Amino acid sequence: MYHKFLFLIVFSILGYTFLMETQHLEAHKPFFPPSSPIKENALPINKPNISQVFYFVLSEDENEFWFKLNLEKGHSLILDLGTPKFDIYKNMYPDLTLYYENEKMDMDKLVEYNIDNKWGLSEFHEPFTNTYSWIYVKDRYSIPMAGNYYVRVKSDYKMDYRLWFATGIIEDFGITDLAKFAGNRNTIREFHTNDYEIENVPNPESEKSNFTNESEVSTEQSEVSTEQSESNTFMIYVLILSIFVILLFIYINIRRNKT
Repeated sequence: MYHKFLFLIVFSILGYTFLMETQHLEAHKPFFPPSSPIKENALPINKPNISQVFYFVLSEDENEFWFKLNLEKGHSLILDLGTPKFDIYKNMYPDLTLYYENEKMDMDKLVEYNIDNKWGLSEFHEPFTNTYSWIYVKDRYSIPMAGNYYVRVKSDYKMDYRLWFATGIIEDFGITDLAKFAGNRNTIREFHTNDYEIENVPNPESEKSNFTNESEVSTEQSEVSTEQSESNTFMIYVLILSIFVILLFIYINIRRNKT
């Protein structure tokens, strides 16, 4: 009875830890894929119903990123496009285009968002990583027929441009995902907080440079974000250590009773 009570405590701590982490989780599974600058090398999204977010960087040399999805008729395709909330990005706007590959293997343009056809700009705060983003596109598109679809994200800016694309609606998290969250959280935070070097600041005389050259996130926001992240990490370590001590105590007691 005593051992059962201890096991109940251990599982309660594990359950509490899992709930505390998952209730703040970003709705999308995060990925940092390799570059996919051309249609022929498009990144396949094999489970378009599962909530996923893809972080990538466009540059002057590789200014496009392509995604490929095989979709059924009637699928409600999520089209979310955002970027870290840097001042330099506030007046920038990437292009997002959805294509359908027809029977002749040609590309039919279905919908496009660009500087001339803006969806709008809004702010988004992700509580688990405590990061801030600008949202360029947040829309849904009802798929008219089954087949292959492509999403192209393009930049016309002569600089590195950090972006993320999210799709899917079903939240599907497991223990394996939870184990990866600590590392993913740090990587996502770096993606949102690293400052630009001077060589990455665009030429003010370039065609699309009607913005300031301030790319830094405010110092206050960064400090608060760091403090909260460190606090969460510390709590996780304390809980893991507590569980280990309890399990060790149970094991020692079981061994003693056997002898």
